[in-house]
Amino acid sequence: FTQEESDKPYVEESAFEALEKDSQEFISILSRDEALEKFRVEYEKLLAVMKKSRENEQHLMEKCRELSAELVEKSSKVAVLTKITHDDEETISSLKSELERAWKMVDKAHEREQKTKETIDSLKTEISHLNNLMKERAGQDYK
Repeated sequence: FTQEESDKPYVEESAFEALEKDSQEFISILSRDEALEKFRVEYEKLLAVMKKSRENEQHLMEKCRELSAELVEKSSKVAVLTKITHDDEETISSLKSELERAWKMVDKAHEREQKTKETIDSLKTEISHLNNLMKERAGQDYK
């Protein structure tokens, strides 16, 4: 069942119009004979049901066209959103990697800062020790 087939009515419009014309002529013929009155009434009911069926078919075909167009539109949107989602996932992954690198750099900087503080503390201790030695020696020189 293809899209092209779904656009075509079961009975072509011209054939339906010809059928209606023939039916009206037939009803006219039936009207002339009272013995066929019941048959004419049933035939008219049948014709009315057929017309209603035709209207319903046309309405349903229009609804199918609308839904097909909506489906195409929604499918397009889904494709776009799928692409965006994929791109977002790649961006998130990239940002996570950058964040991990940044934290590693922060950790290394913190380690260097700690080592520098330790070196400064060590140098301060050594300076203090050397100052004390100088004072001791300076005190011994004057004795």
